[in-house]
Amino acid sequence: MTARTEENRFASTCFVSVVLCLFASIAAFLIYFLIPSTKKIVETPVTLIAEEVVEQEEELEDFVPSFQEYLAEVSYEKLNDNTDAGLVLYRQSVSRPSVEWFYTHITGNKEVAQAILSEADKNEIPLSLAFSLAYTESRYNVKAVNKNSNTTTDRGLFQLNNASFPELTEEDFFDPFISSKYGMAHLKFCLTSAGNPVSGLAMYNAGTNRVRSNKTPQTTLNYVGKILSYQNMLDDLFNQEVASYYETQLVPGITVAYVPNKR
Repeated sequence: MTARTEENRFASTCFVSVVLCLFASIAAFLIYFLIPSTKKIVETPVTLIAEEVVEQEEELEDFVPSFQEYLAEVSYEKLNDNTDAGLVLYRQSVSRPSVEWFYTHITGNKEVAQAILSEADKNEIPLSLAFSLAYTESRYNVKAVNKNSNTTTDRGLFQLNNASFPELTEEDFFDPFISSKYGMAHLKFCLTSAGNPVSGLAMYNAGTNRVRSNKTPQTTLNYVGKILSYQNMLDDLFNQEVASYYETQLVPGITVAYVPNKR
């Protein structure tokens, strides 16, 4: 009787083990195929931005003629730090890593992303505008160089001019943090002086006097069009890949609180 009981126990144990293994296999199958893959989320910005950049450059000619219309509609108030989701999310500890992740994928360089983020934050420049300017100026290439017809040279991430920044060494121009520091400070000066982003960007490219005297060249208008087109694409992509994962709660004044979106 004892031997029979032991045999029954052994058989029961084997049966339970087989059933548990079967359930574990089914659970693993469901998790793998039914739960969204994080790899897809990580790869999406790089793929989308390559496609969008090509599209926005092809459509640039259609965008530039609306330059004056855009100028009439937009004001610098629309670009302050309280209305820019990128800056607000960057300033929140819970969402900052997501912002850094996004722009690291956009630039392909973590150091470049951090340099632009920190200086845009200090100068209250919307992140999409800051990165759009860097893209248009240098394609995020910290070693970019452009020699001008007036014998001056533009260098680095934000293409700082050696005549405008004589205190910088050649090594300084190629440092992404130094280039971002002076580039963002100068952009803020231009935006504040102009009163709107379109004229401010034109001043960054052509100089304050030429814009104020209505002598802005067509090349500068094309330049501004590229920045604004790229910025629109970045905003859409950022909202899709980052901002959509957070809920916003606007509090009277300047406080904005963000919490993870659980919907």
